[in-house]
Amino acid sequence: MLVRSVSEQEEGRRLDRFVMKLFPKAPSSLIYKAVRTKNIKVNGKRCSPADRLRQGDILQIYFSEERAAELGYMGFDVSEPVFTEPVFTEPGIPPVPILYEDGKILAFNKPVGLLSQKDSPKSYSLSEYLLDYLSQKGEYHPRQNAGYRPGLCNRLDRNTSGIVIAAKTLAAAQAVNASIRSHEVEKVYIALCHGQCTWKEERMLCHQWIKDPVHNQVKLEKDNGNPISKGERGAGMADPIKSMARAVAVNKEENVTLFRLRLITGKSHQLRAQLAFEGFPILGDQKYHGTRTSSSSLHAKHQLLHAYQLRLRRVPDLLEDLREQTLTAPPPDDFQDILQRVFPDWSSILIDSGEKNV
Repeated sequence: MLVRSVSEQEEGRRLDRFVMKLFPKAPSSLIYKAVRTKNIKVNGKRCSPADRLRQGDILQIYFSEERAAELGYMGFDVSEPVFTEPVFTEPGIPPVPILYEDGKILAFNKPVGLLSQKDSPKSYSLSEYLLDYLSQKGEYHPRQNAGYRPGLCNRLDRNTSGIVIAAKTLAAAQAVNASIRSHEVEKVYIALCHGQCTWKEERMLCHQWIKDPVHNQVKLEKDNGNPISKGERGAGMADPIKSMARAVAVNKEENVTLFRLRLITGKSHQLRAQLAFEGFPILGDQKYHGTRTSSSSLHAKHQLLHAYQLRLRRVPDLLEDLREQTLTAPPPDDFQDILQRVFPDWSSILIDSGEKNV
């Protein structure tokens, strides 16, 4: 018999999916049969494949060690010593600022240049940094936590900086992702763009979005309320995308506008493409018609788009520590330097514009 305990990070996972993680080579039919014939029990009792596991539950799995090995057993014997000597796989990566952390989630201020998730087997991303960080703290042990691996709940492009939320536990990931899907998470971005916007009030931007995977770029069309079918566009399906945009400051000499943006939907490159479509490409965003320099002396090393604030409008009980909190991430130093030159009171401007949207 094999014995496996459920950790806090794994709480909330269905029994069948948990066991399939433990035995990656096992066909699902074998797992369901083992549950049905009581060869898999939870806390010594009969169980159902759909049962949700809780921290501290003990699984008894009546497979021989030889059979378990054939099925690729990924479990951990609760009597085995825990290895807690973590090593950062990329020691050259500087510490990523942490804006908030509790026992369930944490919020990073992702720097420019760091991927949210790796794009090749050898690359290193914020996802790997998260696991290294939690391993170093003794909060994550891969051999113990085969049922769940801590991960990111949202992503940013490589050269977009700002707030990224990570979940330490499965239950926290489910809670955050449910809040995102129900639009209970308010995500605020700031962007410095080419052009002088004359909008007086916050405006909703509505477009049809279609991904061009060959060039890793998106194309937009003005949304008229009629979805574009796959047959009409050929290569892919167009999806409706929405965001709210407010021009909070304009510098005519530099021919730039500072936007405060609120995401309603969340698609790859959404804000970058939407602003460019509306005639205000982001300074430094060469993929979407922006240039690295403004009308005179401003020079952007990267796209000046930053995930600035995040707030949960309605906080589930599991995340009650976040109640009435607004997370704010300072922009990168070079972004702040440019903002200071064109809008010396940029911080106050953003606070004032935020109050208008409450």
